[in-house]
Amino acid sequence: MKKITTFADLKDIKGRNFNRMIYNQLTQLNNKVLASLGLMLILIATCLPSTNAQTIVNSPLSYIGMGELYTPETPSNSMMGGIGVSNSNGIYSNQINPALLVRNHYTMFEAGVNVELKDMQDYRQRQQVLGGNYQSVNLTVPVIPNRWTMSFGVRPYSSVNYETRSYRRLNVLGVDSLLYTYKGDGGVSKLSISNGVRIGKELYVGLEMGFLFGVVNRNVGTQNLSDGQYYKIQLENQSQYNDITFKAGAAWRKVLKDDVVLNLGATMDLSPTLNSKVLKRFVTYDLGGLNVINSDTLAKAQSFTQQLPVSSRIGFSVERLAHWMVGVDYVRTDWSKVDNNLGRSTTLPVSQQISIGAEYTPDFESISNFFKRVTYRVGVSQTTTPYDFVGNGKYAKDQSVSFGVALPLRNFLNYINVSYQLGKRGSLADNMLEEQYQRLVIGLTLGDIWFRKVKID
Repeated sequence: MKKITTFADLKDIKGRNFNRMIYNQLTQLNNKVLASLGLMLILIATCLPSTNAQTIVNSPLSYIGMGELYTPETPSNSMMGGIGVSNSNGIYSNQINPALLVRNHYTMFEAGVNVELKDMQDYRQRQQVLGGNYQSVNLTVPVIPNRWTMSFGVRPYSSVNYETRSYRRLNVLGVDSLLYTYKGDGGVSKLSISNGVRIGKELYVGLEMGFLFGVVNRNVGTQNLSDGQYYKIQLENQSQYNDITFKAGAAWRKVLKDDVVLNLGATMDLSPTLNSKVLKRFVTYDLGGLNVINSDTLAKAQSFTQQLPVSSRIGFSVERLAHWMVGVDYVRTDWSKVDNNLGRSTTLPVSQQISIGAEYTPDFESISNFFKRVTYRVGVSQTTTPYDFVGNGKYAKDQSVSFGVALPLRNFLNYINVSYQLGKRGSLADNMLEEQYQRLVIGLTLGDIWFRKVKID
């Protein structure tokens, strides 16, 4: 009898006993339909990074370090407030904790895209922006089932996208003034190879090796608005990133009773720095900003060390296999060595995040009722961020609620995942800047058996 260790295993065993049709569907998939969906998401994921690097939407808060960091979550994690340090059902690929990859006994392909609508406002103006990006693309392959699993993936790591302007009068009585423009764009992507290994009975360890690459531009421009001035001067700073990072993970699980399992997990970033190069130059443009009048290079391909925020995660969850799960994650991120890029001497703080999530599947064996085979997920999250926009020592808080569904396709290893997130970051009273956002994530999970001969009991 096959040992039950994951949601997928329980589905596999009960499914074969319940109806042999599940196996037939597993090994005789509708290749045309699934391949078309997979190809579509791959093309979207390939094309989106080329459009303005990794930007989702404009945010003045992306000035820190290499910009706003993306969480390493899949669409399934997005539905549950981002939890995933301790929980994994063996179907979706866990990209938060590499140790839990070993619970994937089947070859899984996952891809996701997101769309975000954001409202930003301060005391003077309000702006609404819409954007999108790919979430992640992952391929998970069991090398030795239930012992060693590998995963290959690509996802956005960070993004920079902001533009602000300010005016300054040259004299009290006159009309002459200066226009200052602060603009940043670009982003960093991450290629990763992860390994999860089971040691002993219920202890798991994992290691992720990532390759970060990308370009970030930060420009400061000055333009004299006096009569007769037809040029502007700009200091351009282009940073190029290419280096390897590591993340370690561990997990432990204990079967309590009646298929009820307690899960514990933890991860830690092992790479606090990144080797980088910078190009700096002064450029004089015409009034339209298209033609270069003169340029002076200050630094060409100068090497520097980019400090990275270092995150540690812990989490626990309780689940009943193939039925329900409830979990809690805590994330601590040290920003103290990261440059705030505002010329302030204040050290950035340690940010903290706590997330609570749950999932529920009424009856995965149901044939007559499709909605009983659907997995429903919900979650909440609160984060104390390192963003202090006005320098008053009050750091913006990010609060969100999320929910979604995993819709089965033909068999228990193939799903369409739909997640919706509603959140708010910062407040006018404390931060003089408030962002309200709505995020829709759509993902595709495809599973199959590779390199294994399946026997029917």
